[in-house]
Amino acid sequence: MTYYTKNILKKHGITFVEVMLAFLILALVFLPIFSFLTGAVKDTEKFYTETIAISRAKFIMDTMMFQIPWRCLRQGSSGQPGQIEDPKGVAGVKSFLRKVVPRMFGDGCQLSTNKFVCDGLFKCRKGFLYRARAKIVDLDYDSSASPIQLSIDDPVNGLQIFDINELVSKDADDKYNLIKKIVLQIKWSNHKGTDPNDDPRARDLFLVGFKSNLDT
Repeated sequence: MTYYTKNILKKHGITFVEVMLAFLILALVFLPIFSFLTGAVKDTEKFYTETIAISRAKFIMDTMMFQIPWRCLRQGSSGQPGQIEDPKGVAGVKSFLRKVVPRMFGDGCQLSTNKFVCDGLFKCRKGFLYRARAKIVDLDYDSSASPIQLSIDDPVNGLQIFDINELVSKDADDKYNLIKKIVLQIKWSNHKGTDPNDDPRARDLFLVGFKSNLDT
């Protein structure tokens, strides 16, 4: 009698545990890559926002120093930002200020048709919010603890020293004013759409400039 033996092949499937282990291994492999990419994106946005802040600070300071007339830069009340307006009311100057000041400081800086405050909020193309604020201080003869003096070396009369009140007449604020100190702050958040005043981790930078009265 002949016997035939039939081999039965057993088929093995993939269990749920094996699938979960495979995903766990993949996660462990790709997690450092994802972390690196996420960190790179954050660093790129950080450098981008800082570049925008520096660029805007330079634009504002250059405009205030070289384009806006001396008489238009007004000192604010104690602790408040400065103001920009033309006390002489020259039509060309008023038109220039209406165009350039909102570009400098952004929304909220216009108090009236021809009067502006050096404080506003603006948004960059990527949606980050920035605040620009400038304080203007009149370094005048009356309020300075140590009145500013200028020395002139005259070849004939030698070194001569002059006080502010000997060099300029009183301005519209009834001050002997020769130099204005401008302190500019740019503040921003690295979170899109967040007002930097609402972000405890907001960053900021400062620029300080001195503008002399070259019209006298």
